[in-house]
Amino acid sequence: MCDPYDVAYAQTWDVDVLWNNAGIGESGPVFEIPLDLIRRNYEVNVFLPLALTQGFVRKWIARNKRAKVVFTSSMGGLFTPANWGVYVSTKHALESVAEAMQQELAPYRIKVQTINPGAYYTGYNETMADAAFRWLDDAKHVTKRAELRKAFDAFLDAPDGHLDAQEMIDRMIEIVPGDTGKFRNVVPKATEDMLKAHQLAAWENQI
Repeated sequence: MCDPYDVAYAQTWDVDVLWNNAGIGESGPVFEIPLDLIRRNYEVNVFLPLALTQGFVRKWIARNKRAKVVFTSSMGGLFTPANWGVYVSTKHALESVAEAMQQELAPYRIKVQTINPGAYYTGYNETMADAAFRWLDDAKHVTKRAELRKAFDAFLDAPDGHLDAQEMIDRMIEIVPGDTGKFRNVVPKATEDMLKAHQLAAWENQI
């Protein structure tokens, strides 16, 4: 996805559903994480899928073709836990991009959806948590490695942090090719309920 030749080649394909699923994750406190890592996270998670999507959309509109764009967002696109802020901010950005595109492309019969997986156990979150320890230095940073490791372990060891990924796979198989459905698709239902409660509570959040 980062290779411009791969992107150019992919845009020669005649498809009617584009599913933007690739992504990487940076972790650690937002006030200390190196800016180059933040830029890279946005490049991979936001700018590259948007560039790929723009190319397909132009072709579809020129051909008056009915089509669909699906973005894999995250439950993190709808709330922000501490130490995951950089990664989930890229998913917040995708949420805004997708919501705008849904309105902009409706006149051209091009549909847009997001998929927002919960904490399914694929190893992705664990790998993302480890990423912070390649730059975090006790001699340079306020945040100490042992403290962050403890926080990540507690977050990842939560009972709802190891969901069976097969449920998400089955739902994706239904959602991605579907002609109808919801714009935002949070799975599982318990995660959807938690996010709705979190967003409601945010209106009363005090500094």
